[in-house]
Order: sequence, then structure tokens, then C-alpha cells
Amino acid sequence: MYNLQRFILKHHFVILFILLEVISILLLARSQNFHRNSLVNTSNAVVGKIYEWSSEVGNYFRLNTTNEQLAEENAMLRRQLSIVYDTASCVFDVNEGDTLYEYIPAQVVNNSTNQTNNYIIINKGAKDGIERDMSVISSDGIVGVVTDVSRHYASIMSLLHSKSVVGVRFKNNQEIAGLKWQTNNYRYGMVEDIPTHIVLQKGDTIVTSSHSYIFPEDLMVGTVEEFYPTAVDALNKAKIRFATDFSTLRHVYIIKDLHKPEIDSLKAKFQ
Repeated sequence: MYNLQRFILKHHFVILFILLEVISILLLARSQNFHRNSLVNTSNAVVGKIYEWSSEVGNYFRLNTTNEQLAEENAMLRRQLSIVYDTASCVFDVNEGDTLYEYIPAQVVNNSTNQTNNYIIINKGAKDGIERDMSVISSDGIVGVVTDVSRHYASIMSLLHSKSVVGVRFKNNQEIAGLKWQTNNYRYGMVEDIPTHIVLQKGDTIVTSSHSYIFPEDLMVGTVEEFYPTAVDALNKAKIRFATDFSTLRHVYIIKDLHKPEIDSLKAKFQ
């Protein structure tokens, strides 16, 4: 207290000057609309600049995470591109132009997760080569299927839809099943038609199967969260946790099957 009193006595002229200046500015702002508006505008500009700096700092740190994810994806893709497949003595190297799929990156501009039938809108459309029935994935797992396309945009029926059905496979035992949403929670789905002799454990991996006409095989779908064994002679069910977090979905890849026209022409002969 003694030191505070000494400080005030020593600098009382400066303190009094600052106090009078503050009072003068406040009185001036209250008495004149022009000065009051100028003061408000200045304060808004300062606050806006602070928010802008804060946003830029946040984006900078998020950019670091994004770069790490992109680096991991690039590393994975490079490993895949270097693989030579040998099937029934027929060898093809994706580096030589025999790749089956083209991946088109897009940004999510609208996304719902709390409806019975949820859709996603992306900023790529017909001019970018997007067509109906193309499969859509994220960097984590499958997302949905393209349903409608305009010139610059496209809508996607996500996995969070009452009519979404995907053929899946359990990675540890190769068993085939069907995936539906049916949980009203954007993080979970239900796998049905599991044979009674199959026993699943929490954490078991689920991928797309070759029975899926939309998605390529072996794409990540999710992991088993709960297993529901049923009565004898009835098929089992399992609750799975989606690999894709739909609430934070920002970037996706649309998969273009380069051999689809050829396959469709063969399928048409059996219809």
C-alpha cells in the first residue's frame, strides 16, 4: 500500500492527464453523433481485425493437420501405384495405364446428418466429369453415391439415408453382409444378414465387398461396435462405427470407374 501511494504521488500529473483525456473522449462521443459513430466504427474495425487474425491462426494450425493427412494419402497412393498385380498369369501394372479408377477431388458445400434421408452437395458437377451412380469416399472411408448432377454441383445420397444399402465384407473372415443405417446416429450403422456361425468382436474391420455394384472392393467402411447374436437359425446383426465422421466432412473423392461402360454393356445382355 505504501509503495502504491508513493507511485500515485510521484506520477499524479500523468495519471490525472490520462483520466481527463478518457473523460473528454467519452463526453465527445456522447454529445456528437459523428464522433460517436466514428468511435463505434473504429472499435468494430479493431474487433473485426482481431477475429480475422484469430481465424488465420486457427487455420494455420489446422493446415498443419491437413498437410499431414495429405502426405499420408500421397504416400499410400504412391505405394499402391507401385504394385504389380498378377491374377491367373495376367499381369498388369497400374503405372502402364491399366488403372480401373479415376479419383476426382471435391469440396462439401452442404451436408446434413440429422434427417431420415441425408444428402451432401459438392462443388463439382457435369463439367468436371461427375455422373450419377458414382461412388464417393473420404480420406477415412466410404461416404455415399452420386444421385443428381448439375453443371457445377452434384448431390450425394450419404450412408445416412433410409434407402442406402451397401454390400460389405468382414476382413478377418471374408464373410459377406449388407450395411444399412437404421440407427439415427451419424456415427453408427447396422450390418445385417450375418450367418449364425460367425462371431464378431468389437473392433473387427469392415470393408466393401465385390458384390457392391457401386463401390470398388476393399474400401474402408468401419469397425464393429456391438455384436447382436440372435436365436437359432436366424441371421445375426452388428452395430458398426463408420470410419467417416459425417459431422466434420469437408473434402471427398468421387470415383470414376473407367471400365463401367464395358461392364454395363455386358450386364445389359442378361436383362
